[in-house]
Parts: sequence; C-alpha cells; structure tokens
Amino acid sequence: GLALFAVGLAHAQSSSEFDDEFDERNLGVGASRGPAPPQQGAQTQPSLSTSTSTESEFGDAQGPAPEAGPTPLAASPSRIEARGDLLKSEGPPSWRKRRFVFHNTYQGAVGGLHVVDAGSGPSRTFRVQLLTDFFVQSGFLRVPGSPPTVSDENRHVGGSLSLSYTPFDFIELYGSIRSHANSNATESPALFQVLGDTNLGLKGYIELVPWWILGLDVGVYLLNTVGDIGLVLDSTSLGFRLSTAVDLRAAEGIAFPFVARLNLRYFYDRSEALITGIERARYEALPSTGPDARRSYEDEDRHLLSRVERFALQINRMDFFDIGIGTEFPIEAGSEVIVSPIVEWVLRIPVNSRNYSCLWIPETPGGTTPAPGQDGCLAYQGFAAMPSNLTFALRVQPGIKGFALFGGADIGVSGQTFVRELAGNAPYNIYLGASYAVDTLPPPPQIVEREVERKVEVQLPPPPRGRIIGLVVDRESGQGIEGAVVAFEGKDLTALSAGQGGRFVSYELPPGEVPLAVSHPDYRPGKCGGTIPEQGGDVEVRCELEALPRVGALRGRVITDSGQPIPGASVQISGPASFTLTTDASGLFARDALPAGSYQARAEADRYLISVVSFDVPPRGTAEPTITLIARPRRSLVQLKPTEIIIRRQVNFATDSAEILPDSALLLSEVADVLLRHPEITSVEVQGHTDNRGGREYNMNLSQARAESVRNWLIRAGVAPERLTARGYGDTRPIAPNLTARGRARNRRVQFIITSRAE
Repeated sequence: GLALFAVGLAHAQSSSEFDDEFDERNLGVGASRGPAPPQQGAQTQPSLSTSTSTESEFGDAQGPAPEAGPTPLAASPSRIEARGDLLKSEGPPSWRKRRFVFHNTYQGAVGGLHVVDAGSGPSRTFRVQLLTDFFVQSGFLRVPGSPPTVSDENRHVGGSLSLSYTPFDFIELYGSIRSHANSNATESPALFQVLGDTNLGLKGYIELVPWWILGLDVGVYLLNTVGDIGLVLDSTSLGFRLSTAVDLRAAEGIAFPFVARLNLRYFYDRSEALITGIERARYEALPSTGPDARRSYEDEDRHLLSRVERFALQINRMDFFDIGIGTEFPIEAGSEVIVSPIVEWVLRIPVNSRNYSCLWIPETPGGTTPAPGQDGCLAYQGFAAMPSNLTFALRVQPGIKGFALFGGADIGVSGQTFVRELAGNAPYNIYLGASYAVDTLPPPPQIVEREVERKVEVQLPPPPRGRIIGLVVDRESGQGIEGAVVAFEGKDLTALSAGQGGRFVSYELPPGEVPLAVSHPDYRPGKCGGTIPEQGGDVEVRCELEALPRVGALRGRVITDSGQPIPGASVQISGPASFTLTTDASGLFARDALPAGSYQARAEADRYLISVVSFDVPPRGTAEPTITLIARPRRSLVQLKPTEIIIRRQVNFATDSAEILPDSALLLSEVADVLLRHPEITSVEVQGHTDNRGGREYNMNLSQARAESVRNWLIRAGVAPERLTARGYGDTRPIAPNLTARGRARNRRVQFIITSRAE
C-alpha cells in the first residue's frame, strides 16, 4: 500500500494540470493555492475543463499520461513478455498473474499440498497459509496377535502455519511451524503431542524456457523434544530436493491450464535422536534378575517404542529418498475466481544410511512372518511398509485477490504394514485451510481523461442567527441533570442530550420563539423555551424537572439444579432494605416498593446447600433473580474439624493453570455451605500446594494463583471476603514422597486451615 501511494504521488507531482485542478490561478483570481471555502448563500457559476491523468487498475490517480516516445526494450515483443528477467524487470502483468495463483505446500514452499513447484510466485510477493489435518481410524495400529483392548480408536489432529517470500525471480525463502496430537487408548499416556516443529528452507530456480522451470532447494528441520517445547539439536534433519515443473499456460499456441511437477529429494532423517535416551532408560528399568530378566540390549524388544508411539511422534530410524509427482489445473472460472484441482502421488523409499540393525523376532524360526505382538522389519516386509500417498485436493480463489480456500485428502496407498524402522503411514488424512498471497508491486498506471467542473463562489452576508444556551436541573436540589433529552417542538431538528452538569447548546436558529420539551428516565417530562431576538445572538434558559420516586419491585424464584421449584425455602434479603421471605408452592418470592440499589439474597431449604446471589433492584423496574439450590450429597465431601475444613476430594484445575474445572463445583459449594452455616469461623487460610516438578518460583506462583482462584470462587458463592486469605506454598510442604505419581498427586492439593474463631 505504501509503495502504491509513493508511485501515485510521484506521478501526481509531475502533473501540473491535475495538481492544480482547483488552483485559483487557473481561474484568474489570485496567486494563492486552493479555492475560498463555500459560504452560506453563495452563488456559484460552474465552468468545465478537461485534464488528463493516469490511474491504476483500481481507479486511483497516479499522475499525467507519459509523453510519447520510443517503446522501452522490456515492453517489446520478446522473451521478456513470457517471463520475468531476474533483477532487470519485474515481468509483464500477464506473467505475474500466471505465477501469482500459486500458494504454499504444507511445509511452506510454493506448490500443491506435498509436491513442491520448481519455481515460485513473482518477485516481491509473499504468501501465508494455515492448514489443519485430522483423521479418526480404528484397528490400523493394532499389532496382529496382540490381546484385544477396550478401544484402539486412533484420533489425530495437526496444523501447519507457513510463510514464503520471493524477493527476486530466482530465489524463494520459506518456512513453516507444525504441531500435532495423537490419541490412542492402547497406550499410556493415551495422548502424544508434538509442538512447534520448524522447517526453514531456501529455493533457487531458473526458467529454461517460458513453460519449463528447474529448481533446487534445501530445508532444515528443527524438531522439538518429546512432550515439551525445546529444540533437540541432534535431531536436526536436512532435505535436499531437485524439482522440475511444466506450465502449459505459458506454452505458445497451447495456453492450457495444466501444471505438472516432479520432485526428487534425499531426506536426512534424524528424528530417532529424540527417543534414544527414552529407550535406553526403559531398558535400564527392566529387571536384571529373575524369570523376566532383561536380555542384551541388541536382543531385547520390551524397551523399544511401540508402533503407536512411533506413529504418534513420527520417529524414523532411516533416511528417505522421496519421489513426488503432482498435477494442478488452475482454471479461471471468472474475474479473479480460480478453481485449482490438485492430484499428487508421493513415495518415500527408506535408506539405511546409519546401518540400523532391526530386531527380527519371527513366528517360526527362519520364517518371514513376525511373531504375535511383534513388529516386522523392512528387509522382510518390503514395499508394503514404505509410506506412499495418493492426494486429491481443491484450492479455490473466490474472487478476493490473493485469498484462497483449500480442502483435500491423502489416501495411504502403502505404509500400513508396520516395521520397527519406520513411523508408519495413516490410512487417510483430511486437510482444510486458507491462504493469502500479497503482491507488493503496484499495478501499472493507465491513461484516462477526466472532466472537471469548477465553481466560482460569491460570498453573501449570512442572515441573523442565534442559539439557546440551556441548563437542565433537578427542581428540588438544583443539581444539573446529565443525559436529559432536549427536543425542539414544532421543528424538524434532531434532539440534543444535555452534557456534564446538565448543560446544552442548540443549533444556530433564526429569530423567534424556541419551545423545548425536556425528558429523562428518572424525571417527569417538562417544558421550557426562549426567544431569539431579531438581531440574533445567544439566549440563556433554565429548565427544571421533577424527579420520579426511586423504588422498584422484587420477583424471584428458588429452584433445583434440574429446574424444579422449591416451596418453603427461606430467603434472607439484605441491602438498602433487609427482610426474610418464604417461597410459595411455585418456588416464588416477591416484595414491592423496595428502595432501588444492590441486594444480596441467601436461600436455605432442608436437604439443600445454602446459595447466595447478588442482584440489583432498578428504579421503577423489577428484579427477577433465580436462585438455584444444589441437593446435599448423601455422603458429604467436606468435614469440619477444629482447625481445618477437611475435603475428601481435591479441587481439580486445568493443566498448568489456575482455572477450576467444572467437576469441582459441588465440592466448593459444600465448602461454602460450611462457612455460611458457621459464622463463628472468622478466618480461613486457603492454601495451595504443588509437587516438586517444575522450578521453585514457578511452583510458588502456580500455587498462589490456584489458592486465589479458590478464594474468589467462595467469595462469589457468598462468603465474606474478609473471612478468607489465600497463600501458595509451592512444593515446600509435601505430605508424601515425590518419587511416585501417587505421591505427587497427593502433594498437589488445596487445604482450608481455620486460623481464628469467634469466642
């Protein structure tokens, strides 16, 4: 946008006709720039003239038409008309438009979904894309011969945010950040997450002829540690790719919307480095004696990653030689509307560059079938274990320049035969997303002729006018009434609103009487007015309003959490007025003529926990609070002791958060009920505790935040704030060893310690 503005400004400064379109020198009335401002009652005389300027394709003025002269070399019919010319030219509009329709692949480089284009978009363009992928499938990760489980349904969801930039017509910079999660109940934990794997790449390319491009790119893949965020440098992987592409839209005499792509890539896969320490730790944890004593590291299989873990974390023990073939059909369906069907096939051929020795455990000695419950090896399973996918996708640009929607699916052709060396391949995967491309090069200017109308204005003396300077006040107190509405009776004028102190200033009005009608929701309507003299001028008026009574009504209801009314419940009302009501058979309670203001209602009934709600009674309005009572549980989760309120179940929070989960609402409602029924407990310290995982400062902050979250919950439930204090102790007061998961779970707790009682 700034570049477009700068080009337009440069053209406009060189055009004396367009810049001086309203210059008084063109009217012969003086040397100052710009016409005199229009005056009321001015008489105008139009004059017409024609000026020539340039406009962009959007109609923005860009300056004068260029003078006639020799045709520039770049515009002559030559090779440059078909493509860009590196740093010498940005390429003709038709060439830029043809390349601008391309968007990012899943890993960032320009292309289809997986197959990369040998070229890129035109120079000075960049593209951003957000894709999500997901699938749900049962059975494909089950090991043959393994015992049945409750459910082996596998759920996968992932996403990729990518960005690519083309500074010149032979260079592309690209990158992406990817995350995914995989859930399968046959593993513990069931959920595996990979967060923030990053890919950075550089592509160079050349157009051999206008329709044939050859490219070479290198990508660096930075992998995060398993289950956390943080780079593992040993796992850094590299990819070297040779690409070629044919675009028949640029072929002379054909111009058919067909793009074909071929990729050959060697991928140096180091993802195995993420789990080497994990497998070694598992091996060391196996018993060293007894009937289950561990075998040698090379002959042991119990410490190896399962096929679910390898698939969820995408762990491979081999490099790959990748072959990718893709086609795209960018069909123009209308102005800026492009529909691009995409078909691709990708095969990944494993390469055992690090001489990985696969542990082969056959069903029978010398056999080629793995034993029940065991994964196979690539040497025996062969092509069926090599991952390959057939992809069908559709990218639609709906008419907004640069914006595109994407949908597609991978179909796993092979790779569902699992071997220890490879992560395995999903049977299918669905992709949805959107992308946006930006061309920073402004469109070329166009020559247009424009007819300009000029007006000569003659100033006449204005007629006399006057204003009403008013003040709206309370009749009894004399205080100004802010927000009072002042309407002009008998005049088609917009009403005014009194500002601070009740003051208002009217429009400029002709001489004569000005009757006013004044209103405000808290006052009875009133009338006032003033008279503007013949010679004009301001007139001060004072408008007084009588206040309405400030009382309201209460119509409330007490119900169960299933919506049933509770008759006979006692409701104690406190606020500007205090009293107690009893609900009728419909659970209703009511009172009229209440002073307006903020109130609190405390509802009690047999077999129910106490509930406290706050509400406001509006002036001349009705408050309609609904109080929900929760039935007291048969077995109480809370027990009152002399020095502590014991809870039999812990308060649950979201992971690494102070957010209280909904399943703890009943527990905290019981705690609030105990405090409300025992006013002699005057001070309670809400304590937050954690286990020893994480840093000391982090644990202290988390425990303090959780204690404050519980305190705030109880205050909202009606417990007086001065009775509660919150304090986090982090991991400084464990009640069990932090060596086991059970011990750590006991240490993650909230306690309610009674610090004082009334005598």
